[in-house]
Amino acid sequence: MNGQQHCEYSAADFEATVIETTDTRLIHVTGYGLCSSQGWTVELVAANPGVVPHPESLWLELRETPPRADRPPILTETHVEAMIEDAHAQQVVIRFRWREGFVLPLRERIAATRR
Repeated sequence: MNGQQHCEYSAADFEATVIETTDTRLIHVTGYGLCSSQGWTVELVAANPGVVPHPESLWLELRETPPRADRPPILTETHVEAMIEDAHAQQVVIRFRWREGFVLPLRERIAATRR
């Protein structure tokens, strides 16, 4: 495995946007981390299944998979994206297993106006 155990993440590199449709309310989360080499896989997965004690918060856990083989060291932006249906959340909490997480405020998507 390469020298870095985890990619580096900052709340400033993530965004959570609300998308309202006639049928549902979606939350689109995008972001990236800086990884020590190419080949890392990152994903956001639900971190609060079952009874949710804080319905105003959507909890996601960021999971990483390092490359299988040693790669030359070169800082690489590794992007992650998730689309979640949620009717109540006012913020997104990003959790990590190895460090403290962060909170993202939700931004409303601004619809394009027709002329």
